[in-house]
Amino acid sequence: MNAHHHYPKSYPRAKEVSVTVNGRLVDVLRTNVAYFAPVTYSGSAVVEIEAAAPIRSVAISPLKLNIPVEVSGNTARFTLEDNRYLHLKIEGISLPLFFYGNEEQAYDGKATLYFKGGQVYEIGELVLQDNESIYIEDGAIVKGSVRASGASNIKIYGNGVLDGSYFHGTRDYRTILLYDCSNVEIRDIIMVEPPCWMIMLANCRHVHIDRIKQIGEVVSSDGIDIVGCQHVLIENCILRNNDDCVVIKAFDWSENPDSPMLYAAKDVHGIEVRSCVFVNGPSGNAVEIGHELTIDEVRDVKFHDIDIVSVNGYGAALSIHVGDRATVRDIVFENIRIEHYYDKLIDFRVMRSMYNTDNERGRIQDILLKDIEVVSSLYNPGYSISVIGGYDAEHPVERVTFDNFKLGGRKIMDGNELDLFVKEARDIKFK
Repeated sequence: MNAHHHYPKSYPRAKEVSVTVNGRLVDVLRTNVAYFAPVTYSGSAVVEIEAAAPIRSVAISPLKLNIPVEVSGNTARFTLEDNRYLHLKIEGISLPLFFYGNEEQAYDGKATLYFKGGQVYEIGELVLQDNESIYIEDGAIVKGSVRASGASNIKIYGNGVLDGSYFHGTRDYRTILLYDCSNVEIRDIIMVEPPCWMIMLANCRHVHIDRIKQIGEVVSSDGIDIVGCQHVLIENCILRNNDDCVVIKAFDWSENPDSPMLYAAKDVHGIEVRSCVFVNGPSGNAVEIGHELTIDEVRDVKFHDIDIVSVNGYGAALSIHVGDRATVRDIVFENIRIEHYYDKLIDFRVMRSMYNTDNERGRIQDILLKDIEVVSSLYNPGYSISVIGGYDAEHPVERVTFDNFKLGGRKIMDGNELDLFVKEARDIKFK
């Protein structure tokens, strides 16, 4: 097994909180919006958090785990039976704390580029070709970005940190941008300090993203943008973004006037997002399809077993925004738990917006919301604002089914209980 590598002392550290796991002090690193504590262990873990000030309360998300916490003075303690990624809101420290409980892993020795733990690497823009891979070991900080175009069988992995701050001030610069790639694997890495979108997949096929950890703070720090792709699986991730956490789009696009065009106006299908935790900041939505959809259709998309910790701005927990000509159909939202939202719970609309280029509007059809549980609290009470709206009679929303949709523990059986506003929509069912 790998030795445990500490992160370089030069990297920003938390000063008001420390974390030990099974008696071992772990690094607590800092961004402007959150602390994060990466640690590897096997089996169970006794986690002890010590703050500089008295701890008044600790809320551990996902709430579904129901992890009991002992708090005494400046110390909080809890036990995990297995490896978990957690979001902790601690009254007594100034920022949320992400706990990344990674599984022990040995380096497989196969990476084209190997970044050893305990060091900071300033790489700038790194380009992957066919059959190439990058391994970022725990304890390594890699400052830069990863690019690939037309490559197959590529991999980015390891428990270390990919830091996008190398490109701060570069407008619209994506930290990982893969175009026209196939058989892609991105797993385990921590991503912080993005200048813009964090992972953009444009016109890619057969992509697997697993156990990614993200903390984005700038506006437009989307988590994972699936743009004109087919057969993408995203699982076991914990994403904190100041814009959409996972979003599906399709459009042709260029990073700047001197960059080549990325032809990503391709129909999207075969997308699955499962077993993830989303924390959404003041911008964007937790889950989004849209706005840019200059294609014929998005179909066969499933979001399931997802915990939405918060949506703090004017976006929605679950959203579809069709502003171009696409038909969005056969979409499933299932087994989703929503802990907090500020403004909108559901937002499905065919609309015009500043992001769209097609003259024709699209449609939304055959949407299933099944086994959804929404927490009721002082901040998002037992009522909500939701919107389902078509553009006009020829561009409607059709056949939306709420099946076992619970708000504050109560099963919702009509739109009034959801405070649902409807325009040019038909066949909305509750069961």
